[in-house]
Amino acid sequence: MIAITMKFALIITLSCIAIYGNCKIIKVCNGDQLHSALSSAAPGDTIRLHDGNYHGSFETNISGTASAPIRLTGSKHAIITGIKYGFWLKADHWVLMGFTVADSQKGIVLEGASHNLIDNVEVHNVTQEGIHFRWGSTDNTLQHSYIHHTGRGTIKDQGYGEGVYIGQASNNWQNGQPDKSDRNKVLHNRIGPEVTAECIDIKEGSCCGLIKGNHFDGHGESGQNYAESHIDVKGDNYTIEGNTGTHPLKHGFEIHHQTKAGIGGCGNTIKGNHCRNLPSGGECVVNFSTDCENYVQN
Repeated sequence: MIAITMKFALIITLSCIAIYGNCKIIKVCNGDQLHSALSSAAPGDTIRLHDGNYHGSFETNISGTASAPIRLTGSKHAIITGIKYGFWLKADHWVLMGFTVADSQKGIVLEGASHNLIDNVEVHNVTQEGIHFRWGSTDNTLQHSYIHHTGRGTIKDQGYGEGVYIGQASNNWQNGQPDKSDRNKVLHNRIGPEVTAECIDIKEGSCCGLIKGNHFDGHGESGQNYAESHIDVKGDNYTIEGNTGTHPLKHGFEIHHQTKAGIGGCGNTIKGNHCRNLPSGGECVVNFSTDCENYVQN
């Protein structure tokens, strides 16, 4: 009886890997299977996460195409916990949809990754930022997702606990060149509570993104590393409109020129946003960048 039971369990495990036609649907049930699927995926493939916990090192540099993206999908009960980052995407034309990332140093990191879609994911209980677009990650969209409880490490980590981080600060630029993580869109997400830094931090050197229709909950903003607002804009030519926010530590939206880098905080449009439960002396939009023009509508 014991031998039969073990044989049946093996069949159930193997049945979670299925391949159909030229474009594979790869069903995975554990971290080893997910790691293998990420290494072998091809344009048009879909990797489906069975409900459960996935612990390991999950990254890929295999790209899909515009007409045949690679998809990684699962329900909120499919939970990825990375040894370092939850999911580290170094490729183009992926769709990440539906699953959860938790209990990692960072949530989802896009690095030199373009034309990707992150849709309806949840990221929480990470040591630092929830989602980071960096090193020339362009033309990506983050939408309909929920990011909360970031910056859960040390007091220092609280200053790096952004919900969404676009680009990199000038002291992290490679060879002194700006991180041109441009034209990224952040649309219709919930960010907060307990996001210890800004809900969205837009760094100097990046440009031309769209931040629209999001809701920010500032409960838990720490004030560490000057984290005191829903959005800190140091990039150029961003459009930030139709967002709502509540309970920021100080202000709702701030524009800054990065004096050290001599760049940023110019040509931005901030309009049609609504702030509630501002602290005494707080404002919905504050433009600290006096060296150039921005369009601000309170």
